[in-house]
Amino acid sequence: MRVAISFICNSYNKYSISALAGAIESTPATKNIPLYFLGARNQEALINSINGLAEKYDQVLLCFSFATTNVASVYSQVSSIRSRLADLNNLNIVYIAGGPHPTGDPDGTLSLGFDVAVIGEAEETLPEIASSFLGSSEWRQIRGIAYKQNGNIVRTKKRKPINLNDFAPFSVAHNRLSPIEISRGCPYACYFCQTSFIFGTKMRHRSVEEILKYISLSKSKGTRDFRFISPNALAYGSEDGKTVNLKAIESLLKNASEITGKKHLFFGSFPSEVRPEALSKDALDLITRYTATKQLVIGAQTGSQRMLELLHRQHTAEDIYNAVNLIRKANLKAVVDFIFGLPGETEEDRRLSIKMIDNLTKAGAIIHSHTFIPLPGTPLAKCDAGVVSKDLSAYLSKLANKGLQFGQWKKQEEMAREVTGFRQKIGSKSASSACLDQSLF
Repeated sequence: MRVAISFICNSYNKYSISALAGAIESTPATKNIPLYFLGARNQEALINSINGLAEKYDQVLLCFSFATTNVASVYSQVSSIRSRLADLNNLNIVYIAGGPHPTGDPDGTLSLGFDVAVIGEAEETLPEIASSFLGSSEWRQIRGIAYKQNGNIVRTKKRKPINLNDFAPFSVAHNRLSPIEISRGCPYACYFCQTSFIFGTKMRHRSVEEILKYISLSKSKGTRDFRFISPNALAYGSEDGKTVNLKAIESLLKNASEITGKKHLFFGSFPSEVRPEALSKDALDLITRYTATKQLVIGAQTGSQRMLELLHRQHTAEDIYNAVNLIRKANLKAVVDFIFGLPGETEEDRRLSIKMIDNLTKAGAIIHSHTFIPLPGTPLAKCDAGVVSKDLSAYLSKLANKGLQFGQWKKQEEMAREVTGFRQKIGSKSASSACLDQSLF
C-alpha cells in the first residue's frame, strides 16, 4: 500500500511537527514514508494539496498538532476539509490529532471530526500507526490512542514514556530544524499547567552526546543561533528534576559552546525558562561563562504566597525576589511570567501580585503577562476562563507604555472565553462553569 504522511503546519506547532518528522525518520519501518508539510493559511490551496495527495496515494495520514487555544480554528478547518474532499470522493484519508489538547481531552477532540486522537507522546505512536497501514495490520490495537467504534469512544492502553535519545529532535532530511528539546516532564505538577500531566512527573533528559550531535547537524544546515526546549532549563541532568546538577549543565554548555561559539548559544530563555528557586550564583556563572544569554525567563505566576501554594508551585514568593536579584547582579535581564485571572484569586491576592510587580520592575525586571486559560487534563480544567479587571488592565497598559510589560494577555482573555464556550458547545466533558475541585479555593 502506498502511504503518505501530511502535517498541517502553523506557527504554533512548528516545533512539534519538527519533532514528529524526526521521529518518523528515526524509525526504520517508517523512514522511507513520504512526508508532506502543508501550510494552513490558504484553505483553498490546502484542500487542493490534500486532494492531490489522496489521488496519488492509497492512504494519507493527515496530522494536526494543536493546543487548546487552537481548538475552534482546527474544528473549522477539519470540517471544511472533510466536506470538500467528500464532494471530490476522496475518502482515503485518516484524520489524526495530537498535541496538548488531544491528550487532555481526547473525547472532545474526536468530536471535532478526527478519526484518531493520540494521547501523550507521539514519537512511537505515529510511526506505529503509519506502519500498520503499510503492513495492513490493525491500528486500533496501538497503545496511546482514542477512537470511535460503533458510536462509543475507545481508549487503548497507556504508553510508557519514551527515551529521548531514541528519536531525533527534528527532521534533518526535510530541513525542519528547531531548538533541541533537552528535557521532558516536570516533577512539580502545577495545577494550571499540562506539562506534568502529559509527560509525567519524572524528568527525562537527552544525553549531552546526542544534543551535541544534533547541534553539529543543525549548524551544518546553516543554523546560527542555538536554544533549547525545556520546562526548566536548570533541571537538565537532574535525577529528581528538582536538585540542580551543575556538573551536567556545565558539561552541556561547555561542549555546546565549543561547537556553536559562545555568542550563538542561549540558555534559560524562550522556548524554555527557569524556576526561581533553582537559580544560584554558581548556575548563573555557568550561563554567563559559556553562553550569550542576555535575559532569563522566570516563572512566578503570582505574587501571593497563598495562590502559589494553591497552584502547587512548590516555591515561595521570596524565591522570586531572590531570583531576580541574582539575575540583576549577574548583569542579565529578568523576564518574569505572571498569570492573571487565576481561579480563586481574591482582591488581596491581586494586590500582592501588583506589589511584587512594582518591586520587580524597580529592580530592572520585565513582566510577561498571561491570562488564565483552563486547560484539559489539569486540575483546573473545569474552572472559569480568566478575566482581567478594568483596573488591572489599565495598570498593565501603563506598564507596557513604560516598556516594563509585554504579553498576549488581552488576546488570551478573549481566547479563554471563546475556547470555554466552544468546548461547552461541542459537549466536551472537560468543559464546565465550575472548578473541578472548588475545595482548593
